Amino acid sequence: MQVQTARFGALEIEESKVVEMPQGMLGFAGTRFVLLTPPNLGPFCWLQSVGQPELAFVVTDAKHWFPRMEFRLTAEECSSLELGEAGAVVFLLVVTMAKDPKQITANLRGPIALNPERQIARQIVFEGETYPTRQPLFAPQESVKGGRRSGKKPAPGAVQPA
Repeated sequence: MQVQTARFGALEIEESKVVEMPQGMLGFAGTRFVLLTPPNLGPFCWLQSVGQPELAFVVTDAKHWFPRMEFRLTAEECSSLELGEAGAVVFLLVVTMAKDPKQITANLRGPIALNPERQIARQIVFEGETYPTRQPLFAPQESVKGGRRSGKKPAPGAVQPA
C-alpha cells in the first residue's frame, strides 16, 4: 500500500506493518499508523499516520533511555492490546525535538503501548502519577518517581496487569 507523508513523500508500506490504534492519539484524529525509521535518526523513529500525511510523531523506545522503568498495564489495557499472559509489549515515548539536544524531551506520562505481534497500540495516560510530560533525554537524568516504576529491571517485554 502507498502512504503519503509530509516529510518523506509517498512510501510503499506492507499492510502487515500498519499499527492499529483504535482509540487514536490523545487530541488527534487517526487510528492507523506506521513506524518509519529513516537513516541517521539514531534511537528515534516516526509514528506516521496512514491517512493524514501531516500527522506524525517522533517516538523512541522507552527501554533505550530508561532501562529500569516499568510501566504496568491494567487488565482492560492488556485486553485491548490483545496481550496474552506472557505477551510482549514495547513502550514508545512521544518526543518533542529541539535544536539544542538538552531541550529534547519525552512524555513519560502518556507512553504508547505497542503489541508488536498483533500490530495493535494504545496510548496509556497515567493519571495521578508523577511521571513528567517533558522529561529531558540528554540532560542529567533525575530520578523519575511514580507508583508504576520498580527498582528492579523488568523482564524484557514482560507486562503484568495491574
